Amino acid sequence: MTNSVGPGRKARRGTQVKLSDVAKKVGVSPITISRALRNPQIVSEDLREVILRTVDEMGYIPNLAARALAGRHNGVVGVITPALHQYGFTGLMIGIEERFRDTEFTVQYSNTLRHAEGEAGLLKSFLTQKPAGVIIVGAESYRNLLPLIDSAACPIAHITDLSQEPQTLVVGLDHYTAGVEPTRFLLSRGYKRIAFMGRGADVRSRRRIEGYEAVMREAGHFDPDLIIGGEAASRTGLGRELFSRLLQRVPDVDAVFAQSDEMALGVLIECKERGIRVPEDLGVCGFNDLEFSAFIEPSLTTVHIPRYDIGYRVADMLLRAVRDEPPDEDKADLGFSIIARGSTR
Repeated sequence: MTNSVGPGRKARRGTQVKLSDVAKKVGVSPITISRALRNPQIVSEDLREVILRTVDEMGYIPNLAARALAGRHNGVVGVITPALHQYGFTGLMIGIEERFRDTEFTVQYSNTLRHAEGEAGLLKSFLTQKPAGVIIVGAESYRNLLPLIDSAACPIAHITDLSQEPQTLVVGLDHYTAGVEPTRFLLSRGYKRIAFMGRGADVRSRRRIEGYEAVMREAGHFDPDLIIGGEAASRTGLGRELFSRLLQRVPDVDAVFAQSDEMALGVLIECKERGIRVPEDLGVCGFNDLEFSAFIEPSLTTVHIPRYDIGYRVADMLLRAVRDEPPDEDKADLGFSIIARGSTR
């Protein structure tokens, strides 16, 4: 019995296909295979297709640890994010993936589930593997992260609220202003008793609460009872629950600024159940401009965040840093826009 891997046959379990096996099958040197896998653009299209097909047929899996020992990094970009399961992060991830798609790098994700105390541990875990770079998305606190970032052997990029500590390789927006402007918009449409729906679970939503409160105080309409938050398995269900509670304590509420489109959808559903007219009796503004927002009835006024562009830009910044190329900019504010639709006057 032999452990050799024949043409067109993937390795059996327990059989480790080596780089030299692939090279022998293709008829080139192992270094050519290695370079082609790291930098596909350096070989001809025909040879690249042969190598990739052979790698797949033989079941060869690159040894990232060996790659890391042999070079500066293991070819992986780590992404630490607080909530991969939420729709709002999907656009960011697509942007990141698109930028790295035709490069020699692969992307690996780790999810903190909004546990700030786990952020430093996940970063340490990535750094011990000699990654090409790391992207930190929406960190709650940089107190424990900054020492690791300062001593890291690879570049680290950030998607943040622009008030946070990192000053280089940063893409994001000012969430305080993202609380100010939608509140002003609702006031400009004649609403006065404007509620803020969201519990301030992270630094970005807390900054938006601060912006909302500043505008409402300036207009003489601030009431702490108009700020409401809570927990639920479903964000749409949470929107319904919070709006019901809001009506009990502030019956004359005439607008809601919800911190997600899913929660805003819950408000709209509850309004329909109760016979509350939108936008005549109640104005509703969401946040994130998810795809469904333009197609529900009434369509949802919301805050558009350029999530794909943010993801693509931060990946591009990191890629330039990994390749020792000069950056176009150290810090990018990609802002937001208010999309006025049928849920507001």
